Amino acid sequence: MHYFLLIAMAAIMIGIEFYFEMDRADLPTQICAADAAPGEALDQLRNKIVIMFGVLTLVVAIVLMMFIKNITQPLQRMADVAKRINEGDLSQVVEVEHKDEIGQVGETINDLTSNLQEVAAFTSATGAEILEKLDALSQRLEREGKPVPEELGEIRENLDSLHGFVESFKLFN
Repeated sequence: MHYFLLIAMAAIMIGIEFYFEMDRADLPTQICAADAAPGEALDQLRNKIVIMFGVLTLVVAIVLMMFIKNITQPLQRMADVAKRINEGDLSQVVEVEHKDEIGQVGETINDLTSNLQEVAAFTSATGAEILEKLDALSQRLEREGKPVPEELGEIRENLDSLHGFVESFKLFN
C-alpha cells in the first residue's frame, strides 16, 4: 500500500509544479511577446514537462522494483523451505512476517509440515509397536514348538522397511 502512496505523492508534486508553471503571470507575455520568439517559452515548458515525466517514470520504476522485491524474497524463502521439506527435512519452518496472502501461504506450509510430522511420528510409533508384537508372537510360537508362518516374516520385513523410511525424515529441530 505504501508503495502506491509514494507514486501518488510523486505524481501530486509533479502536478503541483506543472500547475504553478502554467499559472505563471508572465507565461502568456513570453509567448506573445514581439521581441522574443514564442517557441522559446514553449520549448522551456516542453523541456520542463519532459523532465517531470522522466522523474515520475524513475519514481514509478524504483517503487515497482521495491514492490517486486518485497514479494519475491518471501516467496523464494518459502520455495527453499519447501524444497528442504520435500527432501525429507520436516523440521523446516517458514518465517511468517506478514498476515497477507504470502503470509497465509507460509502458515499453510507450516501447517502441512506439522501434519506430516504427526503422521510420520504416529507411523513410526505404530510400526515399532507392531514390530514388538510380531516379535513376541514369533517367540511365543517358537516356545510352543509351532512353526512361525512365513507371512509373519514378510510382514516384519515390510514393517522394517516402512519404519526405516519414516525414521529417515528429520522430524523436529
